Amino acid sequence: MRKLVAAICSLMILIPFAAPTAQAESPNFPPEIELPDGYFPEGIAVGRGSTFYVGSISEGSVYRGDLRTGQGAVLTDPFGAFTTIGIDVDQRNRVWVAGGPSGTARVYDGDTGDLLQVYALTAPFSSFINDVIVTEDAAWFTDSGTQNSPDPGGFVFAGTPRIFEIPLGPGGALPDAGEIEEIAVAVDDLTFPNLNGIETAPWSGELLVNHTTAGAVFGVDTVTGAASEVYSGELDGADGMSRRGRTLYVVDNATAEIDEIRLDPSSSTGTLIRSLPVTGSETPTTSALFGSAIYAVDARFGSMTGPYKVFRVDL
Repeated sequence: MRKLVAAICSLMILIPFAAPTAQAESPNFPPEIELPDGYFPEGIAVGRGSTFYVGSISEGSVYRGDLRTGQGAVLTDPFGAFTTIGIDVDQRNRVWVAGGPSGTARVYDGDTGDLLQVYALTAPFSSFINDVIVTEDAAWFTDSGTQNSPDPGGFVFAGTPRIFEIPLGPGGALPDAGEIEEIAVAVDDLTFPNLNGIETAPWSGELLVNHTTAGAVFGVDTVTGAASEVYSGELDGADGMSRRGRTLYVVDNATAEIDEIRLDPSSSTGTLIRSLPVTGSETPTTSALFGSAIYAVDARFGSMTGPYKVFRVDL
């Protein structure tokens, strides 16, 4: 995600406001899925069945497709440039969106694409709402901001390392805007991006977040914000994360790899098992698990041109 600073500064001028493993072919699921021309994706999530969702940085819409057929179409209306970064799908098939420098969080109906709710977590351009994970009780968002500006007259993402909690009501009811909680996370405020990917932990009371600039994964107490290092090692451009059981997958956008980390609940630490190349990608950003594969979306921050694709990596 560190390359996204340059992308924002360039595009906002034009728009207002470890060994490689083989990637096996599957007769049923395509190894690559093409997205619309110019879509500029960042977040990906899997919903019901083989349905997946991808968000667009360029105009803020959400695309819905099928991992089995590779077919799909844009589901929602555009919301604006740089308003859709990380996304997640909850158990009620609602799509949650982290709104980047817009400071918003949004919720869509995963079937109809209707916009259900908009939450203003911060003032526009004062922070960078980067990623989201939804549990049974709440939606949790990372703020990647820092007090530094990328260049004179550029954007100042003033938010320090923190997580925003949007608590859910009975039956998953969406709350009023006034119920949002802000949790300061006790990690170093270095430079953009600070906190980035977020996941649940296999032990109770904590979330897992990665700190892109520090190159580490932390366990964060959801009440106090206290943080302890879970893993620090071969992370280079740590971005989105996915977890299945005791295995955590961290997308390294700088090396176009996905690090597989085995978590030990008894010690709340992790060990690197292997690094999986996202073959053919330029800058994979986030991932989603489905069956025996993990799917990574390629934002192509280096070239900032298509073709934009979702890549299947067999596990």
